[in-house]
Amino acid sequence: MQNFLTTQFKKINILLLMFFIPYLVSCNNEDLFLEAQVENTEDILENTTSGIQDPVFTFNPQRWGIVQGVVSDEVALKNKEILNSIMTKLKEININTMKIGAMDAYFKVDVNKIGRVENAGGSIQIPSDFHLEMSDDTYLRVQPNAAATYTLMTTYLTDNSKISGGNLVGDRFEHDYSPFTDAAGVKRDEHGWGHLIWIIGSHNVIVDNVNLSNATGDGIVFHSETLRNNDGSLMPGTREVNNVIVRNVNIDECRRNGISILDGRNITFDNCNITNTGQGEQQYDASGSKIYSSSGTAPRYGIDLESIRTRNEDGTLNETALIEGVFIKNSNFTGNEAGDIVVYTASNVIIENNYFDKWVANKASHNVTIRNNTFESRDPSFFAIGINSFITSLGEELNHDYVIVNNIIKNYGIGIRVAGLNQLVSNNTILNCTTGIFLINDLVNSTFRDNQITSNLNLSYGYKNFYNCQNLDNVTIKDEIIEVQNRPINFNVLLNNSVSNTEQVTFTNCLFNTANSNFKMLIKATKNIKFESNRSNTDFQIIDSENIVLINNQTNL
Repeated sequence: MQNFLTTQFKKINILLLMFFIPYLVSCNNEDLFLEAQVENTEDILENTTSGIQDPVFTFNPQRWGIVQGVVSDEVALKNKEILNSIMTKLKEININTMKIGAMDAYFKVDVNKIGRVENAGGSIQIPSDFHLEMSDDTYLRVQPNAAATYTLMTTYLTDNSKISGGNLVGDRFEHDYSPFTDAAGVKRDEHGWGHLIWIIGSHNVIVDNVNLSNATGDGIVFHSETLRNNDGSLMPGTREVNNVIVRNVNIDECRRNGISILDGRNITFDNCNITNTGQGEQQYDASGSKIYSSSGTAPRYGIDLESIRTRNEDGTLNETALIEGVFIKNSNFTGNEAGDIVVYTASNVIIENNYFDKWVANKASHNVTIRNNTFESRDPSFFAIGINSFITSLGEELNHDYVIVNNIIKNYGIGIRVAGLNQLVSNNTILNCTTGIFLINDLVNSTFRDNQITSNLNLSYGYKNFYNCQNLDNVTIKDEIIEVQNRPINFNVLLNNSVSNTEQVTFTNCLFNTANSNFKMLIKATKNIKFESNRSNTDFQIIDSENIVLINNQTNL
C-alpha cells in the first residue's frame, strides 16, 4: 500500500511556492500538484506547509485506485486502505480538508472482536484537525459481512474532526446473520454492533449534513476511551467525548438504535431526522429462541442515552460511565419501533422543539428538561412522556428534577405519566388523549400547573391514577383546565394505605368539566386529597374514601 501511494505521489506536479504563493489562498482540486516533479512525500511536505490558507484536496477515486460498485472483500479492504492512507498523507503535508464528489464504493470494515480499539482500527479513520467533506453523490458502503461488529467511520481520540455531507450505508439487508462467536470466545448471535460512525474519546467534533442508513447496529455511537473510575472521574491519561455537534443529519432504518450515547458530555443534536429505527418483527424458532435477521433488535430507540453503571451489594454506585449535558433540539422522530428517546441514565439533558410520534421515556436520570415539543401519536395506545421512579436500596430517588413544559400532545392513550422527586409539569396542552395526566407510585414534592387537557374522545379522562397507587406526597395541582367527555377526575385506590392523616395531594383553582354531567369526579378507595377553590359543571362522587377535603369548590355550574 505504501509503495502504491508513493508511486502515485511521485506522479504529482507541484507549483513552486516561491512563484505562486499569491494564487494559493485556497488550494482546491489539485492546483497544489501541478508542475514540478516530486521525488518523495518529503518534497510535498517541504513545499506545502507555508503560505497556504485552508488548503483543500479534492479526491479523485479513479486516480487513486478506488474500485466502485460491488467488489470482492479483497478490493473493499484495499478501498479502505487507500482512503485511510490518503488522509494520513494529507495530514503530513498540512492539508486539512479532503473533498469527495461522486463516488459509490464498498469498504471492508468488519472486525472479529467488539472493542473501541478494534473497531477504530478496522474503520475509515478521520484524523484530528481534519474535515472530510463529501457530496450528495458520495456513497460509502459497508462491505456485506457475517461479523457481529463493524464501524464504517471513527474519530478515535481526535480533536477538531469534521465529517460533512455524503451517505454512509450499512449492510443491514445484505448481512449474514448466522450464529457468530468472536475472537474472545463470546457468542454474538445478535449481530447488533455494526455502526456507521463511532465517536470515541474525541473533542470538538462536528457531524453535519450526513445521511446514515441500514446499520446492523446504530447510526452513531459515542463512548469514552475507557471506562471511568468508580467515582465517575476519568482514568489518568484517558479521554472522554466532549463538545460534539451533530446537525442536519438523517438516520434511517438502523437495526438497533439510531443514536447511542454510552459516555460523553456536552453533545448537541440539531435539526436531525431519526426515523424507522428497529423495525421488523422478531422471529422465534420452535423452542422459543430468537432467530436473528434484518429485523430490529433491542433497544430499538431513536436516541438511547445509556451509561452502563453497576451497584455494589451495599447499594453504592460504580459510575464507570456518565452522560451529561446533552441537548436534543429541532429534530423529527418518526417510525422508531420501541420509542423516540430514552433518557436511561443521564443528567442535565434538554429535549426541545422536536416532533415525536411515539414517546420519550426514562430509567434513572435527573435534571431533564422536556419543553416546546410536539407529540402526535401514530398509535392511540401509546403514552407521550413517561417518567418513572427509581429508588435504590439506600432509599435514594434517582429520577428527580424533571421540567416538562409547553409541550403539545395529541392523540395518545396517556399524555403524561409521571413519578419521581421534584418534578414540574406546566403549561402543556394535551389534546384528544384517553387520559391527560396519569399519576403513578412514588411521586413526591412535585407540581402540576397551568396544563390544559381537552378531549373529544368518548372515553376520555383528565387526571387518573395507576390502580393501587401509593407514596404520593406534597403533590400540588393548580390552575388546570380540564374539559373531557368522561370524568375530569378518576381516582381509584389512591393512597389508601397511607399512614398519614394530612393532605398529600392538593387541587387548587382548577376547572373540571365533562361533556356529560352524569359523569362525576370519582374519588374511590382514596385518602388524603384536598380540593380547594375549583370549579366544575359536575359534582364529586366520593366512595369508601378517607380525608377527602372539599373547600370553596363550585360544582354543577
